[in-house]
Amino acid sequence: MTWMRSRVGWFAAVISLWALLRALRRLVEPDDRPVALAVAVVVILVAALIPPTRGRGRVTAEQAGWRKVVQLFLAAGVTALAALVGAGVLVAGVLGVVTAAVVPLAWPAPRESS
Repeated sequence: MTWMRSRVGWFAAVISLWALLRALRRLVEPDDRPVALAVAVVVILVAALIPPTRGRGRVTAEQAGWRKVVQLFLAAGVTALAALVGAGVLVAGVLGVVTAAVVPLAWPAPRESS
């Protein structure tokens, strides 16, 4: 996990977790807040564990960190947006994780020149 050597990636993980917790706290009913807390933590942890690049190309730690920023912010944003439109907290969490998994497919690593 090259992104772990990037300060930008760590900062993005903390900020996205804080923003997602804050958004879900405002968007869900008080009875669902413990579930929303668990979903927010799981979404950010799973998004952090999904590699930010796909393919055989190499990226630097800084590039991987910026890719992780996009991945984490999109996962948190989609989760909050799904909760805003009325999807359940668990459905919103699943959509956030799917979004984090799609980012490396949409933004593959650069190919190595032969």
